[in-house]
Amino acid sequence: MKKGAQTPTMKQLYRISMSLLLAVTLAGCAGHSSRHATEALPSSPGTKHDVRLEIDQPVFPIKQWKSDGSHMTSVKGKLLIDDRPVANGMLHPSNTATHVMTGKDGSFKNTLDQSLLSDIKVNVTSLDQATVSGKRLTEDMTKSLQSASATVSVYYPIRVTHVEDSPQDDSQVRVHGQVIPGKGDVVSFFQVDKYRMGGVVKDADGKPVENAVVWFDRDKGEGFGKSTPTDRNGNYSIYYWPEDEDTHLSVTVGTKRYTLPEGRVFKMPEQTSVEIDITLPKKGTVIDDKPPNLVSVTSAGAMYTGVLVGLNLPKEVPYTATIPDKQGRFVITVSKKIWEQKPAFFETTASKFVEGSLTTGDSLPPHYFQPAEEDPKNITPMM
Repeated sequence: MKKGAQTPTMKQLYRISMSLLLAVTLAGCAGHSSRHATEALPSSPGTKHDVRLEIDQPVFPIKQWKSDGSHMTSVKGKLLIDDRPVANGMLHPSNTATHVMTGKDGSFKNTLDQSLLSDIKVNVTSLDQATVSGKRLTEDMTKSLQSASATVSVYYPIRVTHVEDSPQDDSQVRVHGQVIPGKGDVVSFFQVDKYRMGGVVKDADGKPVENAVVWFDRDKGEGFGKSTPTDRNGNYSIYYWPEDEDTHLSVTVGTKRYTLPEGRVFKMPEQTSVEIDITLPKKGTVIDDKPPNLVSVTSAGAMYTGVLVGLNLPKEVPYTATIPDKQGRFVITVSKKIWEQKPAFFETTASKFVEGSLTTGDSLPPHYFQPAEEDPKNITPMM
């Protein structure tokens, strides 16, 4: 020891040893932490990756809704990149507001309502926590996976029974097909669902009454229906299935309710739409049920609802499709050249008010009905 140097006290030695021990401990923890952190995979910009969002069963036959929930089933699949599972990837099936996450083996599961015609899109929505072989994804892997998608379809199988030349035009063919329901299932094909009740509500001076609601009910409130509020022109409408019973007609304007004279009822015509113009009284709440204060005339048209079948073609391609009969049989007339290209079919549940009447076997142009975004549009028929 140099001359003049001071000998460390025991207290100073203790502080020095504790500082050294803490530094060693922290270094050990840092080393331990780095060894267990999720490392990134080696980056190789420009590398092409084989990305697959696989669905175990991408097509399901539609089932009748059942109160026991047997129409519900599960969709299973996997998210893979270069044949390796992607864990903790977030997916979004379009039939639900929730998201599903892939497991360690890249697998996922989602609930499916098999009673609804549908094309369900499954897309990748987040890869923030995703890993492959326990390592974080590279930027190019993330970019490739973000484009991954798959579709799950639910529809009635379609059988093409035969194809023949059109007797009216030898450049066209008539494709005879049939919708095949499940055993015991009943398909509601395009047919009258409701009739339209509509008209105008006016006040005693002949001016239209806005925001009035017309009510139809039977048996003291049972089987009731109410119209849309009248617009600025006094127009109202309601889609309704009239029964062969006496109908109570009333009109409400705010908290005020107008009714027919006591003991009087409105006789609704069957199997037809009707226009009913109503003039409200100047005093009191009793509607005079005689012309010109209450005028009723039948009108054409009805609301049709049900399953229709078409070809998945651009809107500008002409063809016609008939309304399926009770056995699901329909006929599509289309150009031979188009049919030779093997176009897919679509199915949709259409609701449309028709001026006039339609029946099974009537031909509809393609612009008459189009598939919605969620409708199955890539149905391959059985031959």
